[in-house]
Amino acid sequence: MANDDLHRPRDRVLILLLLGLSGCGAFEGPPVGEEQHTICYSRLATSPDQLHTLAKNACSGAEPRFEKQSTDVSACPLLVPERLYFSCAE
Repeated sequence: MANDDLHRPRDRVLILLLLGLSGCGAFEGPPVGEEQHTICYSRLATSPDQLHTLAKNACSGAEPRFEKQSTDVSACPLLVPERLYFSCAE
């Protein structure tokens, strides 16, 4: 029993680390300007429909206008390196 208690904190840290490195999903990235938004994502884990939904949510329900896509590891984490730029229709 005592031996199991010693491994639990280490196991929790390992699980959290693996989840953090997995890069699953997409999220709003750092803003480029007042009118332009970005989403960091992985092509392997994110569908075009998910990107559209995230962008629409960022635009408070307005239709997003997609402008460009690039790989940018300086602004997005290494495991979600794709960066989609968009603005919100008014």
